[in-house]
Amino acid sequence: MNTTSKCQVTLPRRLREAVGIGPRQEVETFLIEHDGRPVIAIAPTSDQSRGRELASRWVGCLKERGTTDQLLRELRGHE
Repeated sequence: MNTTSKCQVTLPRRLREAVGIGPRQEVETFLIEHDGRPVIAIAPTSDQSRGRELASRWVGCLKERGTTDQLLRELRGHE
């Protein structure tokens, strides 16, 4: 298996087909059992990716704090 600079892994076709992983499908869990057997759990499919789902939880949280640039300046001690 190859790993990208973002630590993404390319699974061999034979493994993807055996587990039933399709294009752009996310893997929820990937681990190796004590006896060496791989365990792969496929994330449930939805109309939003996991990243979008996580990001949507934070939308609007900083409304009263100003712009992102203002918040960063404040956090860095420039204001």
